[in-house]
Amino acid sequence: MCHLTGRLIWSSLFVAVMAISTLIEARPQRNLQHIAVVENAAWEQTLPQQFQNPFYKTPRVRDALARSSWFGPGEEVVYDRQAEKIPRMEIYNVLSHAGLIPRRRFL
Repeated sequence: MCHLTGRLIWSSLFVAVMAISTLIEARPQRNLQHIAVVENAAWEQTLPQQFQNPFYKTPRVRDALARSSWFGPGEEVVYDRQAEKIPRMEIYNVLSHAGLIPRRRFL
């Protein structure tokens, strides 16, 4: 009887640990980095060494940038940037009609 009770306790403990680990793994992570920032950093790592800026690799600079990028009063994380929804052709039209960039000449 004691052997059966110990086995039941261990199996119950195993099931509980598996359930908790499943819940932890399934919970969405609160990654504060925007996906565009992560993609850009990965792209920059593929550049040859001569094109990478060593300035940002300095620990003192990284710490200062991290400190200055914390959220202030009233600021919050932006997950869905409205600016990314504007078509690039519309941006081109506005800038070209304002005379800030040359217009394309199509035949």
